[in-house]
Amino acid sequence: MSIEVGRRIKALRRLKGMTQQQLSCKLGISVSLLSNMERGVKKPAPELLEKIVEILEVPGEELFVLPGRVNLQDIETVQSHA
Repeated sequence: MSIEVGRRIKALRRLKGMTQQQLSCKLGISVSLLSNMERGVKKPAPELLEKIVEILEVPGEELFVLPGRVNLQDIETVQSHA
């Protein structure tokens, strides 16, 4: 998992008007774990990525859409667990 995916999670969370506290509560994880994921320090499990896209109400591909860069391996991981 790259730091770009973490940044995308953060951007999508903010677009949805959610705080780290709100999202972490819905995910059943600590705020510090969510913060570490958003900064690219920790890698979320595929199941957690699925929960994130469900809670944020976005397609899984949204986590991997960045200007000029797409990590196809990460997309395949999420799609294979969907």
